[in-house]
Amino acid sequence: MDHESTVRDSLRDPGVAWWLVGIAVLGVLAWVGVSYLGWLVFGLFTYYVARPIARRVQSRVGSPTLAAGITLAFIIVPIVLFIAAFLSVAVGQALQLLGGQPAQQLLARLPLPTQTLPTDPVQVAVVLVQDPTVSTALGQFGVAVGAAGATLFNVFLALIFAFFLLTSGDALADWFRANVLGADSLAVEYLRRVDDGLTSVYFGYTLTIFVVIVLAAIIYTVFNAVAPGDLTIPQAVLLAVVTGIFTLIPLLGRSIVYAFIVALLAVQALAVDATLLWVPVAFFAVMVLVFDNVIRTYVRPYLSGKAYHMALVMFAYLLGPALFGWYGIFMGPLVMVVTVEFITDILPRLSGVAPGGADETAVEEAAEPPVEGTDTADRGGETPSD
Repeated sequence: MDHESTVRDSLRDPGVAWWLVGIAVLGVLAWVGVSYLGWLVFGLFTYYVARPIARRVQSRVGSPTLAAGITLAFIIVPIVLFIAAFLSVAVGQALQLLGGQPAQQLLARLPLPTQTLPTDPVQVAVVLVQDPTVSTALGQFGVAVGAAGATLFNVFLALIFAFFLLTSGDALADWFRANVLGADSLAVEYLRRVDDGLTSVYFGYTLTIFVVIVLAAIIYTVFNAVAPGDLTIPQAVLLAVVTGIFTLIPLLGRSIVYAFIVALLAVQALAVDATLLWVPVAFFAVMVLVFDNVIRTYVRPYLSGKAYHMALVMFAYLLGPALFGWYGIFMGPLVMVVTVEFITDILPRLSGVAPGGADETAVEEAAEPPVEGTDTADRGGETPSD
């Protein structure tokens, strides 16, 4: 009993040594997190996109593990593959627009002596060993294969991370509330608001951008197929991506892209037949009056990305890739949500003005129920219609 009592006392008062162990463990976790930061953020984005879908699937199949597996395998993974292929086409068009060479010219410029390669297997082996150009090409091929394999492995890790959060995220959050943070602590309230914000941003704004990109690409491609007088929208997929990105710009937004496309079509019409000027006018009318109304009326309300001011979201998406690289499109919104929630909820409490501080009047006013009809989820002001 004396030994058990000593152990219990040591657990209640861990002392400096155990704190140092905890700091070391957190340091290792931080090192791992930084090493795979981009893929962890991508996995977090995948989780927030998949969670509403997985919950609906779970209401039908019953098992959370089965619901998570079905959601990731049959919904999220196909979407990710489609978006990856779609963006690769857009990148290819961007490179071509910036002066990239066609595929045949690129192959012709590879450091392979295709005219002098021997056909005898023994001579081929000698070339592979002695010829530096072939060795360099094989080395580059090996690097490309290794990079592709590493990317697939990292994507697999991100999906496993999302699967773990889908199946065990709620239990993990309950454990932290009960054993670490406290059920009614300020940290729990803050993390809950961050969770709601990430749901709105990732499932709302990001999916809205992707939906706009896909729909715009379909419309531009169909237009190129049916437009009279050989009028075409150049780099249709690339312009569709630009259209989705410009959705973040308040008020004008996509209309800027439409005006640019109309100008291109008008120049083509004047060069072919001036009577075809009705085509760009009709295109602009359809995009503004029909397409934009579909986005405002059906896409955006369904995805419900309205918790933050559009200007904040725009800066998050534009500055994220510039600061963090490829994963900045996911990291930028995460930083925005964490910062905005701290400023709007925690900082007033620290200053003693909001609930939790020394201002008892503010506490009493905050305890009153909200006025019916107000949107308590809007932390960043009114969201202007795009």
